[in-house]
Formats: sequence, C-alpha cells, structure tokens
Amino acid sequence: MMQFPITTPGEPGKGDGVRFRVLGALEAWSGQTRISFGGPREQRVLALLLLEANRTVSLSHLIDALWDEKPPATAGKQIRNAVSRLRSALAAGPGETGHIAAVGDTGYRMTVGDGALDAVEFDRQVVSAESARVAGDLAECAELLGHALDLWRGPALAGLSGRVIEARAAAWNERRLAVQETWTDHQLALGRHTEVVAPLSAIVAEHPLREKPVSQLMLALHRGGRQSEALAVFHGLRTRLADDMGLDVPPALDQLHQRILANDPAVAAPEKQRATETGTTAAPVRVPRQLPAASRHFTGRRRQLKLLDELLDHAVQFGGTAVISAIDGTAGIGKTTLAIHWAQRNAERFPDGQLHVNLRGFAPGSRPVAPVEAIRGFLDALGVPAESVPEELDARAALYRTLLAGRRVLVVLDNARDTDQVRPLLPGSTSCAVVITSRNQLTGLIAAEGATPVTLDLLSPAESLDLLARRLGPERTAAEPGAAAELVELCARLPLALSIAAARALVSPRLSLADLVTALRDVRHRLDTLDIGDASTDLRAVFSWSYGHLAESTARMFRLLSVHPGPDITVPAAASLTGVPAAEARRALYDLTRAHLVMEHIPGRFTFHDLLRAYAGELSGTYDSEQERRTALSRVLDHYLHTAHAAARLLSPVPIPLTLGDPDPGAVPETVTDRRQAAEWMDAEEQVLMATVTQADVNGFDVHSDRLGWILMGVSDRRDPNPAAPPDPWGPRRSGVHRGLGTSYAWLVAYPAAITHLEHCAGVYRDLDDSTGVAHTYFGLSSVLEHRGRYQEALEYAEQAAELFDTVGHQHGEARARNAAGWLLGRLGDFPAALTQCRRGLDLYRELGDRLMQAVCLDNLGYAHKGLGNYAEAVDVFERSLELTRELGDTAEQVVTLGLLGDTQHAAGDKAAAARTRRTALTILDGLDPREAAVLREVTHL
Repeated sequence: MMQFPITTPGEPGKGDGVRFRVLGALEAWSGQTRISFGGPREQRVLALLLLEANRTVSLSHLIDALWDEKPPATAGKQIRNAVSRLRSALAAGPGETGHIAAVGDTGYRMTVGDGALDAVEFDRQVVSAESARVAGDLAECAELLGHALDLWRGPALAGLSGRVIEARAAAWNERRLAVQETWTDHQLALGRHTEVVAPLSAIVAEHPLREKPVSQLMLALHRGGRQSEALAVFHGLRTRLADDMGLDVPPALDQLHQRILANDPAVAAPEKQRATETGTTAAPVRVPRQLPAASRHFTGRRRQLKLLDELLDHAVQFGGTAVISAIDGTAGIGKTTLAIHWAQRNAERFPDGQLHVNLRGFAPGSRPVAPVEAIRGFLDALGVPAESVPEELDARAALYRTLLAGRRVLVVLDNARDTDQVRPLLPGSTSCAVVITSRNQLTGLIAAEGATPVTLDLLSPAESLDLLARRLGPERTAAEPGAAAELVELCARLPLALSIAAARALVSPRLSLADLVTALRDVRHRLDTLDIGDASTDLRAVFSWSYGHLAESTARMFRLLSVHPGPDITVPAAASLTGVPAAEARRALYDLTRAHLVMEHIPGRFTFHDLLRAYAGELSGTYDSEQERRTALSRVLDHYLHTAHAAARLLSPVPIPLTLGDPDPGAVPETVTDRRQAAEWMDAEEQVLMATVTQADVNGFDVHSDRLGWILMGVSDRRDPNPAAPPDPWGPRRSGVHRGLGTSYAWLVAYPAAITHLEHCAGVYRDLDDSTGVAHTYFGLSSVLEHRGRYQEALEYAEQAAELFDTVGHQHGEARARNAAGWLLGRLGDFPAALTQCRRGLDLYRELGDRLMQAVCLDNLGYAHKGLGNYAEAVDVFERSLELTRELGDTAEQVVTLGLLGDTQHAAGDKAAAARTRRTALTILDGLDPREAAVLREVTHL
C-alpha cells in the first residue's frame, strides 16, 4: 500500500501548484504544461532554490554558487533579475507551490508543497520503505523502494554546471545508487533474481568498478542458472582492475567467485522467500541494546557533541555513506565517556538497536579483540544461532553486513588499536552510524572510509572546575576556590586525573582540597598521590598501555623529552636532545603525536601535559642511566646555546664578546642566516630559553647558564630602539597565541573558530606593522581554508602571503607560499598559472638549498604539466624529483612521487611503465614502518 502520492516519469504534474523535477534534467510543470524558465542562469538559480526547498538561501550563497571564481560587481543585481524572471514564469501555476519569497535583503525561499518535488517524494518513499522493513514486510519495502527509483529520469540536474550544483547532484546520484543496491538486496532475498539482472547489467556498465552491483549481478546470474555469465562478470572486473589500476579484486568478491565455482549452497536462492513475498510478517528480529550506562558526571565537550549531532543530521537529510566518527585523544582524556554519552543521547534515533564492543586495543593484561571475535559477539546479539555463524572472518563480516543492511543501528567500537582492527566491523548500510574511540589517530580510516576525526583535548579550566563540582558537590569546591583552581592545573585538566583526585577527596572527607594540592605539588610523587589502587584508573597503568606499543626509538624519545627544560620542543632540538638525525627525530615525534603522548600544539612545536612529563621522567629514571640523561641534557643545552649565539650576533646592537667551542657530538645547532630569521627564532624560543637558563643552573651546567644568560641580556632590547616609547611586549605573544589556536582549531575541524583566531592574529600583526607576522598568518589562513575545500579563498591568502614574504625578503616563506599557490591553482584547474607559481617557488628553494622542498615543488610542477596534457614534461619533472629524494633517502616522498608518476604514465597510455612504477612504489612501501606505509597507501591509493 502506498503512503504518499507520487509522480511517475510518465505523468507530469497533477493537482494544484507547480510540480518540479530535479531527479534528471531540471523541469517544472503546471498541470500538463511544461514551464519554460529562461536561460542557464535562471535554471541554476532555480536548481539551487529547489535543492534547499522551504529553506532560506542567502544571496551570498547564490552568488558563490553561480560564480565559482570572483563574481562580477553586478552579481547581486543579476541574481535579482533572474529571480524576477523565474517568478514570472512560475506565476502561471495555481496555488502557493513554486512561490519564491524574498527574505529581507539577504536571500530567498522557494515554497514547495507536499508531492510537488520529486526529490522530496523520493525521500518519503525511502522512509516508508524502511518502516515496512522494520515491520518485517520485505516485499512491501522492496515495492516502495522500486517506486522511489521510478522517479529518476537520469542523473540529477543533468546538464547544469557549477561547483555547488555538481557536488549536490553527485551526492544525489550516489544516494540513488545506494538505494538501488538496497532494493536489489531485498529482491535477491525474496528470490527475485531474474528481475534484477537487467537493471544490474545497466548499472555495472555505467559503474564497472563499483564492487556492490558487480557482486549482486554475479549472484543474480548464478541463481538464475547462468553460472558462466556470472563468472564472466567477475573476470571482467578483475581484468579492468589489473589493467587500469594494477590492483587485485577485493577479497569479498574473490570469495563469492570461489563459492560460485564450487556451487556453494550459501549462495543459492533462498527457499523460504514466499512468506514475506505474500505479505506474511517475518519472525521478529532481535534488537540489541548493548550500550553501557552513561556517566552521571559528564561535562563540557559541547563542540564535539555538536559536531557528532551535525554529522548524523546531515546523513539523515542527504543520505550517502554511513556516518563514521573516529574519536581520538590521549589516555584519560574521556574518549569513551564522550562516545557513550552521545550514543545514549541519540539511542532513540536507532530503533533497530545499538551494538557495543570494547576492542581492548589499549588494555592492561589482555590482547586486543580480533575482528573475527568482535563480529561473533555482534552476531550473537543479533540473534544468529551459533551453528549458523561462519568460521572465517570474511564470511562472518559478510553475514554481519547483510543483517545490518537497511537497518538503523548504532555501532560503538571502543578502544580500537588501529584501522585494520576496525575496518571489518564497519556496516555496509548507509542507514547505520559508527562511533570509534582510539588513542591512535586512525588516519587510514579517515582517508579511505571517509571517517570524521573528533580529537579531544584537555578540558578548559571552567569545564575542569565543573567536573570537580559535579564529583565533589558545588559546596565543597566553592568553600576552597583557590585550592580547587590549583588542583585543576596540577591534574593537567585531564578528566581521569580530576576524577581520581575527586575520588581521593570523597573517600577522605577530612582531607581538604588544600591538603590534596600540597601533596600534588611534589612532581616526583604526583603520580603516587593519584594512585588509588585500581588498575583500570591508575594513571601509570593507563599511560603504559600507550607507551607499551611504541617502537624503541620512539619510546626513547618520549623518555628523554622529560629531560628537556622548556614547555615545548622543535624537531631540530629533539634531534639534538636524543642525538639522532632530524628525520628520525621527526618520525619519532609524529609517532608520539599519533599515539597522543605528545601534541603538536603549534606547527613544528611539540609538548605534553605535566602528568605525562612526570610519567616520562619516571620511565627515563628506570631505563636510561644518569649519564645518558645528563649527556642528553648537555646536547640540548649546546643546541640552544650555539643557536642563540648565532642569532644574537645578528641581532645585538653591540657585539657579544663570547667565543664558543664545538658543540657536543650529536648536538646540531640550527642555522640562522639573517636578522629576520634570527628574530623569528628568538621569538619562538623565548620561553624555552628562559627555562633552559634555569635548568642549566640547577643541574650544574654553569658555562651554559652564564653564557646563555649573557646572550639573552644582549638582545633583550633589540625590539626597542626608542626607550621613550617602549612597545607592548605582549602584542606579538598574543598574536602568536592566536595563530597557534587557529591551527589547533583547524585540526579539530572547528574551521570557523580557526579562521576567527587567525584573522585576529593578522590584525595584531598589522597593528604592530609586522609584515612578516601578517604573511605567516595569511599562510596559516590559506592552509585552514584549503583543508576546508575553499580553494579560491585559500589561493588568495597564499598569493598575498607570497607577496608579503617577497617584500620583506623572507625567501623561505615566499617559497612555501608560491608552492602552495601553485598547488591550489592546480586544484582549481588553472594549470598555466600553477606552472608559473611552482617555478618561482622552485627557484627560491634552489637558492635556499632546500632539496627536499625542491622535490615537493617538482611534484606540484609535474601535477600542473599533467593537467595540461604535457605528459612528457610531467614525467621528466617527476623523475627529477625522484633523483632528489633518492639522494636524500626520503622513501616516503619517493612513494608519493611514484604514485604521481604512475598516474601520468597511465594517462599517457603507457600502461606497462605505469605498472612498473607502481610495483616499485609497493616494494618501497613493504619496507617501511607498517603505520607509515598504511598512511601512504591510503593517500596514494597504492
């Protein structure tokens, strides 16, 4: 039975008002009369209004969508004229449907009533079908999905161009394919394999590399007694993958192929489909409710909760792939608490159940849960009899995905070790949502599966105080406000540490907060104070679960960071601290970042909170000899002393009478070549240098403390040539803070906040007349906007940054900005301009002698040549890039370049060379660290 009126492709609009069609070429009908609504501009305006039917569309959005580049000065007037012509054309239709209303001076709203827009009707039919499926009537569900698919006349908004329209049309086309695949699954389950062969053949012809319809066509042909044709479909896909991409068929398809060859009963037609086909209600499906209880003391995390809600709302509204959110952060940061709180708050939106598993990726005394075990638990929860559960992982995963197909189920995968542990547990159905928590950044999942990262930072001071008040009661924290505030900082605003401190106060009512603060002030015993005898909450144990997974070189870096005197550290300083090459230090720091044992709080500067510093110090005291720790400190002191001395010689108004010997073996001071570079280094390292003087003095390195103190005094007035008008010393600090905040917010996907902070930073630098600071900030804005996909705006900031860097003579900054501008121009399709910018960047990097960045710039140059069809030039450029990276021994960059080279060779028609290039890249990948290799495989699609 139909729940909503629909308009089929053979019947133009009926009833009152104008009826619109966007699921195909754009059309409007009044009764039996098709409405003509002008030229391309009017059609695009109408399409944009229909895509946001019954919602206000701002004039600025219409302008941006109609002019992908810079709009003309008359853009607003042209939009208003187009709307006027549309109103006249649509006025012939009776009723209010099709009415375009102005909303103030800021936008327009298209009113569309029930049954008047085919896209809305499509959504209604899909929702109705889902209701039928939940009720157990699979036949009714399939019929309603079929009605929904009948509304399509071709690709959505066919013939209309524009970045926004094309992106929205692509999303609708993908949704159509997803619904088509669901309808086919239901038809196959009902035994209607012969009915789906024709539509599936058409889909496979149009999307020959799409795995799902290929497997469905194989299954339908096999069940119809056409085994040879089913096998031919498989061999066709295998040939295309091998020839075009150098890839093997996915394991699931290969397994289906083997089962068809063996005539396995598991792929035979169902025997009992007639009950549901005739309308009899199927046996009720078990609805799992596995979510643990939410914390009563949850506080804060409003931004992350809002992001998770928005992701789910967007999926419900627009369809597409399943929502996958990867919550990551350091130990004790509250990942599980957030995931369960959000899941419980949204449980009613998943009427078919909620699944939960602790994957024990980081757990004491136990091994991580294997995917095959986790799926077994899910199948048990879904009511699958034990004798029906397959033994092999692929078969279990296929059954799991089949059971969740079309069902609205929330899956919470807690404490995941890595992407490989998670990937088999992802549902295939777009109606499901998955929330994952992990101490690792699941980069492969983000790149390949479209997961949205949700990274947790420490609580704010206000949130931390709120958590304490919730745990202890507001009266107790209000009675000792000073002690409560200090307790928050001593616990590093880490939720787990705050909860432990609160537990200590609760079990000892006579223990004042001031007493607890006094105990925690002793850094050497702080972790002892926070030990309440529970292994699951012991901070040492919790931290150890992350530390225990590190490679030895990375673990050593973590331990020795406790020796470093300053609040944060750069890669060169970390290399000197540990006595290893800069490339090795960089890898170790980024491994620690991915494990959330350190954070890159400002680009190029790494830090960790005080509790992790205390833990690292304990480990270093256990595993590193006192001599090794002292030698490491000596190396890093030499690093800062020699670099500061070189900077001071360029900056000091009077000569500094110091002569230094050679630095310790393994210490590699940084090179500063001009006053501007020296000033930037001094600004960035100000707090570190002050801490270094103190650390040197405390540990008996008198020469270092005396000389470094002398150097700092010698350059202390370098910013103040006019004593009568001293500058505000906090101005640059404030702008630096905002620049760091901007980058941090960008990584947390809070792009509006990132842009706000960076714009504030630019304003501070402009007030200080600091063109270098403005240039750096503009480059940061360009990076944030690029991550947001706003390439045109990103390009404008990159070009402004390049010009400013050129004006102040900052060659390295200009080279970075030129290279970034070239890449962005390539992404925007302006390949001639991209060549110009990349060549200028390359020339600058050659002058600077930065060979690695020359290779990166050459890759962007080759990308532009490829875009112009200059395949021979592109190949030549990529080969020059490879020569540099091979000389430098940078295997990761070689893999990136080989991926680009292989794509170019393939585009040029040299498939044999492309295959050889990709094999070379795969060989290099096999020799890399598995985690680094996994990231590169996802990025380069190798």
